Amino acid sequence: MVVVITLNYNQNEFTLNCVKSILQTNYESFKIFIIDNGSTENNYEELKRLLPDSPLIELLRLDNNIGYVGGINYGFEKSSLLNPNFYLIMNNDTILDKNAITELVLCCKQYNEKAIVSGKVYHYDKPTVLQDVGYVYYDEKALKAKALGLNEKDRGQHDSIKERDSLDDVFWLLPSKLYQEIGGYSHYFWFNAEQADFALRAKKNGYKLIYTPKAKLWHKGSVSIGGRDNNPKLAYWHVQSTLILRYLHLSKYEFLKQYMNLVISIMASYYKIFRSNKLGETKKYRYANAKFRGWMYFNKWFFIRNANQGENPF
Repeated sequence: MVVVITLNYNQNEFTLNCVKSILQTNYESFKIFIIDNGSTENNYEELKRLLPDSPLIELLRLDNNIGYVGGINYGFEKSSLLNPNFYLIMNNDTILDKNAITELVLCCKQYNEKAIVSGKVYHYDKPTVLQDVGYVYYDEKALKAKALGLNEKDRGQHDSIKERDSLDDVFWLLPSKLYQEIGGYSHYFWFNAEQADFALRAKKNGYKLIYTPKAKLWHKGSVSIGGRDNNPKLAYWHVQSTLILRYLHLSKYEFLKQYMNLVISIMASYYKIFRSNKLGETKKYRYANAKFRGWMYFNKWFFIRNANQGENPF
């Protein structure tokens, strides 16, 4: 049995299209858990009304937005009562191919259920252009990886099952025993880097990260936070989360190098703005401030080690 977990936050159209695509799967034993993560009451009621009437769908309501990490962990907790064999975590702004769940499960079984498996991700608005097929390290000591296939036209160049150094959890399948062994996503994260931390903990427990081209999905991308380009809200979370990830998984020497590089980068951003006398360009200034505030968050976390409550000044 596969439990599919996805979150909704005031995005009924995306969630409904996603759920409808899951229901078209050729996989026989599954159930969908939709976690409504603090949407408005009107949004939630509309979603409840518009969802297909199916025993395969479980809609669970959270009164407050507890973040991506909190929402997925809530999904883990509630769906674990069904004792599934696998969990499939996926974003709600996606369309799933009808063969995807079957191919993910088959691939995981090839690795004796000691693997997290993901597949071929296409751009939502460019259905033959690749968005993600996994990551490989170009500097393993620093956990620096490059994305494979990004914005490439799919011509079959990534059509082999491969082990990856890192995967994105846009959609990935994991055996339930992994969740039992290492728990859910770390509450040190709210948004961003939670999947890298989870994958690294899984690897330390002997699990592989596997890409299979036979499982396909189409992904919009970062719609819940306003997109990726020059987004201070995203930059704030990226800096704090990346620093926490590196502190948890790098050697002290490698972490210190990355920490100092970030400090220099932030200082350089401010210097360029002041030197060009373009303080009026509030977009660049806010972006630099977002990185600085994310850095400050990490410094506070270093001493307190608190769970991330999701405050974001941007």
